[in-house]
Amino acid sequence: MTTTPKPRTAPAVGSVFLGGPFRQLVDPRTGVMSSGDQNVFSRLIEHFESRGTTVYNAHRREAWGAEFLSPAEATRLDHDEIKAADVFVAFPGVPASPGTHVEIGWASGMGKPMVLLLERDEDYAFLVTGLESQANVEILRFSGTEEIVERLDGAVARVLGRAGEPTVIG
Repeated sequence: MTTTPKPRTAPAVGSVFLGGPFRQLVDPRTGVMSSGDQNVFSRLIEHFESRGTTVYNAHRREAWGAEFLSPAEATRLDHDEIKAADVFVAFPGVPASPGTHVEIGWASGMGKPMVLLLERDEDYAFLVTGLESQANVEILRFSGTEEIVERLDGAVARVLGRAGEPTVIG
């Protein structure tokens, strides 16, 4: 008698905050992000939403740059949404996105499980690549969006599996 393997299920995640560079990706001529940059974020949003996950994302909320909120409102909403999210997933940016780095700090300070998406051949600040020693972080190095999608559920499952465990420092 053979048994059929169970299909792989995605981790149960109620909500995700998806962050990454924004203002630096907005084309000053069009006032919005390029379709290529939009597609990267859209692909990840669709990935999570297809699993029933609520996705908080400033890029989509602010119409890819066409409807920027005031700095105070954007800051308040990002902070509140990171606080509400079960997992924080972000591209730190190349070059570094100052806003995303602030969000990484907030998520770390809040004790949020995090998945940081780093381009495979790029250099990042030591305080980003070393954050695994201080917080519940999975660093996912990638070469393309589909590689992220293929490996994202595993990375999220690992940080959620460690949630609540004490972080060993030093």
